[in-house]
Amino acid sequence: MALSSVEDLVQRKAEILRIMHKKAKKALANAAQDHAFTGYFTSTDAATRNAMRARIDHIALDVQSRFHAEEMCLIDPQGNEISRIVGDRIAEDLSHQEAHANFFAPGFAHKPRSVYVSPLYLSDDAHKWVMAYVTPIMVGDSKRAILHYEHGLDGYQRMLNRDLDGNEVFLLGVDSQGYVVSDSRRRIESSAHGHHHEQSHAARDYFQRFEFGGASLSDALTRIDRQRMLHDADGRRFHAAYAQVEDWTLLAFRVAAEGDAP
Repeated sequence: MALSSVEDLVQRKAEILRIMHKKAKKALANAAQDHAFTGYFTSTDAATRNAMRARIDHIALDVQSRFHAEEMCLIDPQGNEISRIVGDRIAEDLSHQEAHANFFAPGFAHKPRSVYVSPLYLSDDAHKWVMAYVTPIMVGDSKRAILHYEHGLDGYQRMLNRDLDGNEVFLLGVDSQGYVVSDSRRRIESSAHGHHHEQSHAARDYFQRFEFGGASLSDALTRIDRQRMLHDADGRRFHAAYAQVEDWTLLAFRVAAEGDAP
C-alpha cells in the first residue's frame, strides 16, 4: 500500500462516517417535522395534548426500529423531558435535569431543520458511550423543545474498522478531546463500567489519549502535513494520512517498506 493508498483509505473511511452522520441527521430532521409536535404545544385541552404525546412516543419508536437509536427524547427549554424511549420501550421515569447535558445548549442554539452532532458522552439510559443528534422543535418562530437521539459508539467503531486487521495497516478515530475512541487493531470498550451510581463519566477512565512516537495529535498532524510519514516509539516508519469529520480526526497508517521515500 503506497502513500496514495493510505490517503485513499482514510478518505474512504471518512466518507463512511459522513454518510452515517448524514443519514442520522436526515432521519431526525424529518421526524421533527411531524404535526404531532406542533399539536402538542398548541393544543388547549388535555385529551388532544395526551394524544399528541402518544403520537410523539410512537414516532420515536418507529425511528428507533429503523435506525437503532439507543434513546430518543423530547426536552423542553427548562431541561424537562416531555417524552423518552429507551431501546424499544416508552419510559415513564422522565428526567427534569437535562439542561446540564452537553447537547442541550448547542441543540437549542441550532437553526430550524438543522441538526447538531454532540461530542461523545456516557449515556445514563443506554449505559454506554454515545453520540447525540439534536434538532430544535419550532412552533411558529419559537423554539419550544429539542428532539434528540443517541447512537452508540460501538456502531461507528464497527463501520470504521470493517475490513481492517492487524498492525501493518490500521485506522484510528480520535475525538475532539484527543482521546482514541476507535482503533482497528484492538477493541475499545464503549459500555459503562461498574454499577450505575458508581460509574465514572470521565473520558480518561475509558479511553487513552492519542500519542504516536511521542507526538501529540496536533504534532502528528503537522508532521503528516509536512512529510506524510510518522515514526513510532520503536523508530518504525509509517505512511500516514488523516481526515476530519465533525469533531473526529481519522488517521490511517501503513508500515513503510525499507527504501520508501518520506
